[in-house]
Amino acid sequence: MAAAAIAIGLAPPAAVAGPALAGQKPVPGEFAYVNNNGNSTVSRLNTTINKIVATIPLPPGANTIGSEVTPNGAFYYVANAGIDNVTKIDTFTNRIVAVIHLPPGSAPNGVGITPDSRFIYVTNKGSNSVTKISVATNAIVATIPVGTAPESVAVTPNGAFAYVSNSVSNDVTKISVATNTVDVLSIPVGSAPRGVKITPNGAFVYVANNGSNNVSKINAADNAVTTIPVGTGPTWLSITLDSAFTYVTNNGSNNVSKIRVADNAVVATIPVGIGPRGMWINTSGTQVYVANHDSNTVSVINVAADAIDDTIYFPYGAGPEGVAFGRHPVPAKVTKTQSSSTSGGIVRSKNENFTGVVATGGNGDKISKKMAGIDSFVQQVKQRHLHNPALTKHLMGAGQHG
Repeated sequence: MAAAAIAIGLAPPAAVAGPALAGQKPVPGEFAYVNNNGNSTVSRLNTTINKIVATIPLPPGANTIGSEVTPNGAFYYVANAGIDNVTKIDTFTNRIVAVIHLPPGSAPNGVGITPDSRFIYVTNKGSNSVTKISVATNAIVATIPVGTAPESVAVTPNGAFAYVSNSVSNDVTKISVATNTVDVLSIPVGSAPRGVKITPNGAFVYVANNGSNNVSKINAADNAVTTIPVGTGPTWLSITLDSAFTYVTNNGSNNVSKIRVADNAVVATIPVGIGPRGMWINTSGTQVYVANHDSNTVSVINVAADAIDDTIYFPYGAGPEGVAFGRHPVPAKVTKTQSSSTSGGIVRSKNENFTGVVATGGNGDKISKKMAGIDSFVQQVKQRHLHNPALTKHLMGAGQHG
């Protein structure tokens, strides 16, 4: 009997065209969170219909700043500068599962996560350091001194380095992830650097200089810096999945600058709400979500058209500070088709995001039953853990994906 050979994979998300509510194809498993520092809450968004489907309260005075979802989609972390801790939320249940306490006066601001989802980095603006935390144990594994008043942190796509913007010393510190030591203490940039983001191809590091109305583009190979003028009060950044364009929120001029990476030209200026701060590109790379702190809205920008697809409204005084996207893996559903071969049959997927096949031996029926059993188990887990009615309705409506 020939041995069974199994090849299973998830396809990249399909391209999505705007406008958001006119024929957009949902991205299976996609979700987003918005941290609101005006009312100390976190909002979960249904990104197919752009509605708030859950609200998670944080302690009063949390003053949430930076946030991020682990690349595997399992957890969402938010830094609470006002109460010196980091909140860890289970993205399947929207429940707080851990609070990581930092020393008094730390004032945690930014969050960055390694590509393997094993560690998070948190910038401590009050203590001029970065804390490295284990995702598995919630334990602090290292504290690394950096420049003065660190704001944001981003980890390179290969997981080798973390870049930290220091808002008072006006520079960027480069940290070795493997050794938890400083690789380069100071790369000079503009005034009051805040957001930092790395191109998906790892070639460049972008820094939003809030005080000098420009963006610093750091060449990751040699640390050479190019300065690009943008709007007033640049705060945060997001980069397209193909590393071709960088978006920057301009907090003072209420717009977003789009920079072409190849020649550093500002190719579009897009009006948004009042006081734009954090932003994030969706998992398909077609839309950028911008948190407008002072108008209590989130603007959804169409990447292809450089226009607003939608505006999401938040309660008065919410003060949306940042946006973070994630995606849950989508389990495949399989069926067995008949084959004239004596070696058995082919088990194919019904799920559009499943790209593999299961080529079976003579025991193909057994493999089909086992795969069906896996689907049944996944559905039982969802039923036990997805207690939010609105969220469950969204997931069921999008094809019963998580």
